[in-house]
Amino acid sequence: MKSGTLILVALLMGNGIVFAQSEAEIRDRIVGTWKLVSTEQTLKDGTARPYPQYGPHGKGFIMYSRDGYMCADLVNPDRPKWVDPQHPTTEEKFAAAGGTFAYGGRYEIDVKNNRLVHLPEVATGRGYEGSRQIRPYKFEDGRLVLSDVETKEPELFAGRLWGRRYVSATWLN
Repeated sequence: MKSGTLILVALLMGNGIVFAQSEAEIRDRIVGTWKLVSTEQTLKDGTARPYPQYGPHGKGFIMYSRDGYMCADLVNPDRPKWVDPQHPTTEEKFAAAGGTFAYGGRYEIDVKNNRLVHLPEVATGRGYEGSRQIRPYKFEDGRLVLSDVETKEPELFAGRLWGRRYVSATWLN
């Protein structure tokens, strides 16, 4: 009986080590600065489009540090430029804000479910602060592909990821 218990404990400990090593391997792969390559939303009718807020030429960066912090900044480079950068109008400020999104905070790696969980502490969208942003991830041809699983937008595809919208952002390191 003691040897059976010892084997069971060894197997459980072995599994913990495997997960820890896998998390370390994933952390090694994501740590650094990634440049946005593209964004895509898949609609219920099967068509795809760039994420509207950032347009077809969206730009951005996402950074992951080894100590568990991350930040992301996305912009629509086609948003109107300010006529006078020292004195932008209210309309210019509003247009700039509508084409920009950023947040930062801690992140967790869920190796078992292939998900990164972003935990924003600061964000341009106040509703993101204190939330859990679940991002299924995969690595593809040297790129990090993140997906979004949360939506309230009925026209977006509702079956690919847990019955929610599917938005991919592809990043190049």
